[in-house]
Amino acid sequence: MRLIAKLIVTFLFVAMLQETAHAQVAKADFFKVIHSSFDQARTDKVDVLAPKSFERALSQLQDAEKDFDKGRKPDQINEKLKSCDQYLKEAQQFAISSRKELLSAISARDDALTAEAPKYAREAWLVADARFRDAVERIEHKDSDGAHRKGSEAEVLLRDTELTAIKGKLMGEARSLIAQADQAKTADYAPRSLAAAKRSLAQAEQEITRNRYDSTVPKQLIAQTVYEVKHASYLREQIYPLLQKESIKQQGIEQVMLDWEEPIRRVAIEMSLEPHFDQGYLRPMQDLYDKVGLLQRDLSSQRQAVRDRDEQIALLTAEVKQLQSKLGGESLERFELQKRLSAQERVRDNVAKIESMFGADDGRVFREANNLTMSLTGIKFRVGKSTIEPEAFPVLAKVGDALKLFPDSTLVVEGHTDGQGNDSTMLLLSQDRADAVRQYLITNLGVNAEKVSAVGYGKQRPIASNDSEMSRARNRRIDIVMKISGN
Repeated sequence: MRLIAKLIVTFLFVAMLQETAHAQVAKADFFKVIHSSFDQARTDKVDVLAPKSFERALSQLQDAEKDFDKGRKPDQINEKLKSCDQYLKEAQQFAISSRKELLSAISARDDALTAEAPKYAREAWLVADARFRDAVERIEHKDSDGAHRKGSEAEVLLRDTELTAIKGKLMGEARSLIAQADQAKTADYAPRSLAAAKRSLAQAEQEITRNRYDSTVPKQLIAQTVYEVKHASYLREQIYPLLQKESIKQQGIEQVMLDWEEPIRRVAIEMSLEPHFDQGYLRPMQDLYDKVGLLQRDLSSQRQAVRDRDEQIALLTAEVKQLQSKLGGESLERFELQKRLSAQERVRDNVAKIESMFGADDGRVFREANNLTMSLTGIKFRVGKSTIEPEAFPVLAKVGDALKLFPDSTLVVEGHTDGQGNDSTMLLLSQDRADAVRQYLITNLGVNAEKVSAVGYGKQRPIASNDSEMSRARNRRIDIVMKISGN
C-alpha cells in the first residue's frame, strides 16, 4: 500500500510539473509579440525619451501577465494588452518628438554615459539625469517651451557631469594617492616631491578641461603625478625614522648616508670604476653616466664592425669562387675587391675619429649601415625658442670637423622634442630648430645648401622615456644624419 501511495504522489507531482511547463510555454507564446515590441522600444531608448508613457505601457503589460497567471479570460487579458500597445505607440511618438526638440541634450547625455558618469560622477549624474527626465516629460505634456528650457539646463549639467567623469576616470588613482599622502602628512617630510605631484595633477586637469577628448598629454602628466606622489611617500618612509631620536641614536645620520652611497659604489665597481664620495655622490654618478655612454658607443662600433666583417666575408667568398676558375695572376676583379675593402677600412677609421670628437655632454655618435648619426643633446635651446645659443657653438664646430672627413656626404638635420606640450606645437618647434641648425651649417661651416635638408619630428621619435627630467633632456636633441659611402 505504501508503495502504491508513493507512486501516486510521484505521478501527480510529475503531472503538475508538466502542466506548469506547458503553462509557461503558453504564456511565452501569448506575450511573444508584445515582449518583442518592448525590447525594440528599449533599444530605441523610448524608456528614456518618453518615460511616463513607457511606464504606463509597462504597467498594463504587468497587469496582463498577472491576469494570465490567475487564469483570467483571454478577452480580459487582450483588452489590457490593447491598452498596453496603445501606450507604447504613444511613447514611441513622444520619443520621436524628444529627439527633434532635445537633440543637444540627448547628445550630451550619450557622451556622459560614454564617460561612465554613473560610475565616476554618480551624484552629479543623478542631478543631471533628473533634469533631463524633467525635460522629456515636458515633451509628453506637450509643453515645448518648458522642454526647451529644461533641456538647455540638462545639457549644461550633463556636459559638466561628463567632464567630471572623465577627470574622475583618468585622475582617480592619482587623487587617491595624493589624499593618502596628505593624510600621512607627507608634506612635512617630502614637501617638494608632493608639491611636484600636485602641480602635475593640476596641469593634467587643465589639459582635460581644455580638450576633454584628447587624453594623450593628461595621461603623461598623470603618470608623472603617480610617480611623484609615490616618490614622496617613499621619501617620507625613509625620512620619518631619521627624525626619531631613538633611530638616530641607534645608527646615526652618517650610517644612513653610507647606506645610500652603497648601491652607487657597487654599480661603479661592476663597471671597473673607483667611486669617490669625498665631494658627494654627483661626481660618481657623472662617471657612471660617462661610462655608460662610452660603452654604448663601443657597442655601436662593434655591431658595425661585425656587419662590415660579414660583408668582407661575403666578398672574399665570391673572390675565392672566381679565383678557383683561374690559374693565377692579378685580375681586375681582385683589384676592385681590394679597393672596396680599403675604402671600408677608411670609413671605419673616420667613424672612430668622429666618435672620439664628442664627449658625453655633447651627445653620442652611432652608425647604421651607411648612415652616421650625430645625436647632439649638447645643442640646447631656450624653452619654446629656436635660436642657437653661443654655448652650442663648440659642439657645432665638432660637427664641422666631422663633415671634413666625409666631404661628399649628404646631410639631414632632424629636430626632436620631449613628450610634453601640444603635438602640433612641438612639431613646428622641432622643424624651426632643425632649420636653424641647417642654416648655421650653411652660413658658418660652408656646407653646400643642396646637400643638407632639415626635418622636424616633434615628439614622435623619443630615445628615452619622458618620466623624468633627465630622460626628457635626452629626447630634446638635434640629430645630424650623414649619408656616407664606403667607395
